[in-house]
Amino acid sequence: MAQGSICPQRNRFWYRLAVMAVVAVSIVGCGLNEDRATHLETGDDSLPVVSGSGLEQYLSASTLPVLVEFGVDFNCPRCAQTKSDIVALRETLKDHVDVIRVDFNSNAQTVAKLGGTICPTYVLFDSGTHVLTRSFPVSIDLLEGDVLRQLVR
Repeated sequence: MAQGSICPQRNRFWYRLAVMAVVAVSIVGCGLNEDRATHLETGDDSLPVVSGSGLEQYLSASTLPVLVEFGVDFNCPRCAQTKSDIVALRETLKDHVDVIRVDFNSNAQTVAKLGGTICPTYVLFDSGTHVLTRSFPVSIDLLEGDVLRQLVR
């Protein structure tokens, strides 16, 4: 058997495995399905958390554009990886953009409607209107640049 004929089969296997992993995470979400986002939390090491049912009201009451991180506070290595960066971004943008978290697992259908594919997904709303969606992986610097470009339009 020619050496080149084995590689396409091996690559197809890894490609199919990767696709199945992405589909599984999209369906299952991140961590345990626990709607901790029923109230607003604040703290130095976390984002304010708004319930999915309260998001529309929060957006209409906000005088600033709102960047929503659809993520979880537990059991998600991707959310844990970006947590300190998104908290720092909240501080950097505090006079221009409000940054909050909404539970991904409890609001997966909403995330999908907004174009999100995986946890965490970041969605920017301006005057209550969806204007930008970025899903993991995304660098926080890139996300900040995308947000700032939306604000100057």
